[in-house]
Amino acid sequence: MLGRTLDGYTLSERIGAGATGVVYRASRDGDSRLYAVKVLNEALGHIKSLRRRFEREARALSRLTHEHIVDIADFGVTEDAVFIAMEFLRGDTLEDRLQRSPLDPDTSLRLMRQILEGLAFAHEQQIVHRDLKPANVFLVEKQAVEKGGDATPWVKILDFGLAKFLSIDELSQEGTLTRKGRVVGTPAYMAPEQITGVSLDVRADVYAAGVLFFELLADRRPFDYDRRSQLLRAHLFEPVPKLSDVRAELEVDPKLEAVLRRALAKDPQERFPDARAFLDALAPFGEGAVKVMGRKRRRAERSRAGTSSVIITAEERAKASSSEPEARPLGSLPPQPPPGALDTIVDSTGAPSPRAWVNVAVWVFGLASFGALLALAYYATTLR
Repeated sequence: MLGRTLDGYTLSERIGAGATGVVYRASRDGDSRLYAVKVLNEALGHIKSLRRRFEREARALSRLTHEHIVDIADFGVTEDAVFIAMEFLRGDTLEDRLQRSPLDPDTSLRLMRQILEGLAFAHEQQIVHRDLKPANVFLVEKQAVEKGGDATPWVKILDFGLAKFLSIDELSQEGTLTRKGRVVGTPAYMAPEQITGVSLDVRADVYAAGVLFFELLADRRPFDYDRRSQLLRAHLFEPVPKLSDVRAELEVDPKLEAVLRRALAKDPQERFPDARAFLDALAPFGEGAVKVMGRKRRRAERSRAGTSSVIITAEERAKASSSEPEARPLGSLPPQPPPGALDTIVDSTGAPSPRAWVNVAVWVFGLASFGALLALAYYATTLR
């Protein structure tokens, strides 16, 4: 596609790729601005029903004008390509930023408020994102200076509506990509009702936002498995761990923890009704609501398992929904403890923790007992 021109947009450089297509840097005749043009992959672009649906969705999304949502400048359906033109952003995705190092809690809280601002605007327009995750949150180089002089990256939410556009329930018989009963989503961030195939509303986005917020604070998602089936089952059945259980050095305001748990409720009825309500619930919390006790240190590389958009079959959904625990092969190792659990052994300064001192004391007591037994044996032989 390099060098091609689509309705006046000349594609000059490939800058990214995902499950739905490839993104190019582009320029337009008579326009000094740069654009990011996303071209849907061929498997999608050649399905007539999807092309028509894409056109309807793009027209609706072009009305989503908000400071925290990427601006959609144009869209087009040509003979051999289906594309959407967006404003060109300079910066990094939140996913790439988190891969480098953990964020401090205050920055995480400010970023989350920006994300919820954009999401709330979309919900007020009756638009559901359906695929909110760090890879779809862009941090622009432009800085938003908060009160007190702290600089926070400026958030832009990407890929609004594309997950809905790819919803399997609305595909026609001519669709060759998937069959009825399959859903598209990102397993690490999917709401329980999305996994079971129930019709979605904005509360699915609230759940995904809750997972994202948990990840920002704890530097790990609430459910972190390598296998897709385990991830899906965890979202359906496993209780959400406390932040401090995952990242031991965190000290969290119990009221903030309660807000997060409500966002991550399994039952949509128990969640916040939309992103605006979630945002309002965060309003009372300022700096100090979450504290890091000691030096920040990452114990293990962040997992990327389950962070890509995939097609989930009806069979997988049924298996995940089963109440029977998943069998583990004989001889396999038990699950590894979360990275934060290792912090109970050595604290952030490198000094032994109370648990380590207990281990040392046990060894000393054992050696002393063994020495005492040897002394008694020697004494008995001298008496004889």
